[in-house]
Amino acid sequence: MCNTLEAEGHVVTTANDGVAGIAAFRAASARGETFAAVITDLGMPDVDGRKVASAIKAASPATPVIMLTGWGKRLMSEDDIPAHVDHLLSKPPKLRELRETLAQCCEPGRAQGAIEVSE
Repeated sequence: MCNTLEAEGHVVTTANDGVAGIAAFRAASARGETFAAVITDLGMPDVDGRKVASAIKAASPATPVIMLTGWGKRLMSEDDIPAHVDHLLSKPPKLRELRETLAQCCEPGRAQGAIEVSE
């Protein structure tokens, strides 16, 4: 996904887990850098996507959080989208859906920084 996003002109910062993702987001914020969106996986050890979303929104409520999960369709049909998540996509994400979601997140007037992917 990182290669695809970069090929489409996005600047991508990757993190291998939720702890690293939150740390990268906070470090960028401390430098005055913004992210147009944060993409996180729901199922990760220790710090899962729910905790990542919560930490991102606590630090920057306006930053859109996109969550990827294998349970996406079930969560959407049960109206059980986790708190602090702006968009929920099923894994593997369809490129068209990912593009549409990023276009919504990166509308004019929104921060045009990097996209962080927590895996």
